[in-house]
Amino acid sequence: MSHLLPGTSAPPRGAAPPRRGLEAAHEVAERPDQPGLFLALAPMDGVTDAAYRDAITTQFEGRSGVSLCVSEFVRVVDRPVQPKVILRHCPELEHGGSTPSGVPVFVQLLGGDAAPMAESASIAAGLGARGIDLNFGCPAKTVNRHDGGATLLKTPTRVEVVTRAVRDAVPSQIPVTVKIRVGWDSPAPIVDLARASEQGGASWLTIHGRTRAQLYRPPVDWEAIGRAAAAVGMPVVANGDLFSPEALRRCAAVSGCESFMIGRGAMGRPDLFAAARGWRGQPLRSFEIARLLLAYVTRMRAQQMPTFNALGRLKQWLRMGAMQREDLACWFELYKRERELCDVIAAIADHSRPPASAAASASLGNARAH
Repeated sequence: MSHLLPGTSAPPRGAAPPRRGLEAAHEVAERPDQPGLFLALAPMDGVTDAAYRDAITTQFEGRSGVSLCVSEFVRVVDRPVQPKVILRHCPELEHGGSTPSGVPVFVQLLGGDAAPMAESASIAAGLGARGIDLNFGCPAKTVNRHDGGATLLKTPTRVEVVTRAVRDAVPSQIPVTVKIRVGWDSPAPIVDLARASEQGGASWLTIHGRTRAQLYRPPVDWEAIGRAAAAVGMPVVANGDLFSPEALRRCAAVSGCESFMIGRGAMGRPDLFAAARGWRGQPLRSFEIARLLLAYVTRMRAQQMPTFNALGRLKQWLRMGAMQREDLACWFELYKRERELCDVIAAIADHSRPPASAAASASLGNARAH
């Protein structure tokens, strides 16, 4: 059975295999089967909206190093979702299905009923979706109680059935991808889950290395991801606790994976994608990340997000980033009880002024450049 993805072809007989993964990190692969390093921005409900995707991917004049973004999940219950709902979650569909800097965005669907999931995927494809991602990993109780997300991990055959229905409903050139955890309360079924995804026709599989029971508690199980990757022929993308280039290397060594998806790590180190490719050295300084946060707020305002919601999302970034950076931890403690967005913006604007030494270095660099 061939595992080549749509739009790809086998290399000539005897040709050297293409360089992929960390050994070709400077090359940006849009798909995990392409030469180069595939680094996707993970979907996180209540976080990775279009404003966030834009802020992350437009860094460094659009050379952020992000290969692919996945939208927040679109909830599918007992009937297909309307186009306006899909467009609300993924407004990039009105602009070719990519962020303003040209990074493709996949539409993620979440649900347990094959028929409306398939119809919803067909609608998304008709709107121009670059790919369809299926969420079988969300651990939220409200989602799981209504037969969505990680609850399907209890029955691998259901993962296969839903995946097959969606695969059959969209054109062959549109990737259908699957995101799972290593299991519900044990990683024991991970190989069965991976094979079910492959048998359903998934183009590739992303695995978060925790069970649903763990939520986000340690430890992350990269070894289980490796067992799944060894059992299937399609690409497997590793996800979970990827907070630094060093973590990516450790994950690659343990799991054998050459492709990765970064979630919470991007909130503490937004330049992680570029750093993993060798394009950046030291992490962003405090004033640089403050400027990024201000740009994020500007994007939310431009998209007419209600002020209360924008404040909540800004605090969410600070809260998640606080686990990795002392400055963000300090800012979160200072502003977590603030109720006015304008007050938090003013405070962060104060942080966005570079120290005198940094400003002097920048001026000297500009003088030398001219």
